[in-house]
Amino acid sequence: MKTMRRNHIAWFLESGDLAPLVEGLVEDAKPRRTHEIRQHATGDVFVKYFVEKGIVGHVRNLVLPRGKREYLLGKRLSAQSIPTPKPLGYGRGKRGSFVLLERLEAKPFESAFAESSQRQQLLDGLALLLRQLREERVRHNDLHLENVMAAPDGLYLIDLHKTSMAKVRFSRADELLNLTHALTMIYDKMTEAEKDRFFNAYGRPEVRPSAEEGLLGLRRRWIDSKKRRAFCATSKLMVSKNRIYLSGREGSSEGAFREMIKTDRKVRVERWSDHVRKTYHSRRRLRRAWQAHAVLEYLEMDVVPRAAYMQRASLFRKGYIAMEDLAGKGEELDRFLDREYDRMESGERRLFVGSLSSFFNRLLRQGIAHRDLKACNVFVLSVGFKLLDVEDIRFIDPSEEILERMFVQLNTSVPERIAVADRIRFFLKTTAGFPIDRKRLFKKVMEASCNEEIVYEGASGLRKESWQGHRQGSRSPFSLSRR
Repeated sequence: MKTMRRNHIAWFLESGDLAPLVEGLVEDAKPRRTHEIRQHATGDVFVKYFVEKGIVGHVRNLVLPRGKREYLLGKRLSAQSIPTPKPLGYGRGKRGSFVLLERLEAKPFESAFAESSQRQQLLDGLALLLRQLREERVRHNDLHLENVMAAPDGLYLIDLHKTSMAKVRFSRADELLNLTHALTMIYDKMTEAEKDRFFNAYGRPEVRPSAEEGLLGLRRRWIDSKKRRAFCATSKLMVSKNRIYLSGREGSSEGAFREMIKTDRKVRVERWSDHVRKTYHSRRRLRRAWQAHAVLEYLEMDVVPRAAYMQRASLFRKGYIAMEDLAGKGEELDRFLDREYDRMESGERRLFVGSLSSFFNRLLRQGIAHRDLKACNVFVLSVGFKLLDVEDIRFIDPSEEILERMFVQLNTSVPERIAVADRIRFFLKTTAGFPIDRKRLFKKVMEASCNEEIVYEGASGLRKESWQGHRQGSRSPFSLSRR
């Protein structure tokens, strides 16, 4: 190994001809970039810098710098035939450390998976890589799919400095950590057939239930962390005095007041020239609404009116959220059905019900529920749907109790004349794929629905209806046999 010193950095390189690569490299306490590409006669080289801060970082940099650790782990993994970019050397300075790696012509697995027509080959490759990590007793500790690169000749593992290699025992917890971290970004996008094939290729189909339970737990922790960071500057958020902007929307939604839309004991909703402003009388509801907006932004789910910023509450002023104005883009589900349902042909009704149920099925699979899912809180767009009253969104697993409440709320807030067949079709398609007793749930929904009055906002105003020909406690108008 070639050792040398440049700009107060000690370098340890695989060969002397790599020396020109480190010329001009310097440390920076606040680096604008933590990596760069440098050209070499044998190919491009990826140079990554780890900045260390605080006492813990200073001690780590003295004992085992992260650059050196990644270099050593790359050597060990390569020796065990686990594909990773070839390590070429490392450097240690006073503020941090560097690692030099062979640059791959590759893209992150998640991007490749989304763009490729060879999904199954990619999933097979991921299963085999995870199987190899298990057999070699390697726990990556940060195995999200940005750290698995898809190259023409296969998959490569990167970002190794947190990796641990067990000498004797690789526990079930170690195995599940690798699996859940790797699958969390794509699992909801996989079909059931793909999931079965993946775990068969992995060689342990019996571990699937534990992995799926671990994925739910990992998702809950991820969402909780995004909620906590909803009021801090992040890659998605910018803090400016008493406002928190979603990145890229700074300076937007500053138009003039136009009209009052609604006011009650909970909120005041106003239309401004370029946005809708929702002012919350309760700071807790404001906080909950903004957390939901932020989490959905991280999830990249366009299922609520897009927010621009949150104005914090102060001693003499209520807080509010400035968001997209949906006026002229559609209308609430109850009004839409009252206006359009009778005009629809049977095929159009089937298509509409299918689209609406797919929307809710997707939300529920992402662990997104709405505590006040009346039809007036579902907005029908020319293409797609959005949820209103964002403060009532909850990120929870869709239990049978939650599903019952959701279906009862929707059943009793749309016109009574909506056909039983369409209501049943919506129920079956929305709950497709969930491990629940659908007959039992349907029975509970129909009994609870028939014991409530139907109330909705129709095209001509507020309407109240009852189930025709059915009194409380009598036989329900719904039946699964009438599909």
